[in-house]
Amino acid sequence: MIIKDIVTKKTYLKEGVEKTQWLVAGALKVTDDGKEYVELNMFPNTSFYVFDRKPKEEAPKPVDNETGEEIPF
Repeated sequence: MIIKDIVTKKTYLKEGVEKTQWLVAGALKVTDDGKEYVELNMFPNTSFYVFDRKPKEEAPKPVDNETGEEIPF
């Protein structure tokens, strides 16, 4: 299993020097069979599964019920 931290970045000034603090928000986990999921600290005991984004399908054009022709918009 592969586990990667999900973090947020907080910057602040300390004695005039900018510092960075990394806060762990959760983890991205990849199982041995390739399934990916996210566990976020603000939602304990809840897994959010990760999938590749699919391209949006183009919606069919509206058709006039009487003539059968496409309605232009």
